Amino acid sequence: MSQFNIDEKKVIVTILMAIMEADGMIHPHEVTYLDNIISSFEMNQADLDSIDEVDFRDVVSNFKRFDSIKKEQAKTIFLEMIRCDGYEDPRELDIYNLISI
Repeated sequence: MSQFNIDEKKVIVTILMAIMEADGMIHPHEVTYLDNIISSFEMNQADLDSIDEVDFRDVVSNFKRFDSIKKEQAKTIFLEMIRCDGYEDPRELDIYNLISI
C-alpha cells in the first residue's frame, strides 16, 4: 500500500476512523483492521496526531481529488472496514456513499 503518499494515507485513515465510529460501536475487528492499515502504511504517531486537526469536509474533498486508481483502491479498503465486523451498518454505508459521489 505504499502507492499512497502520506497525505493520501491520512485521508484514508481519517475516513476509516469515521466509518468505524459511525454506528456508535467500535468492534474489536474494526480496531484490528485499522491497526493493520496504519501498520501497512508505515505511519508514525506524529502522522496520526495530525489527523485530529483536520475537518472531515476537507478530507472528503481531498479524497475526491485522488486519481481513479487510488480512489478505487481506497474504496476497497473502506468496504473492508464496513464489513469487518460482520454487519454493514447503514450509517457506515452513508459515509461510503458520501465519498463515492
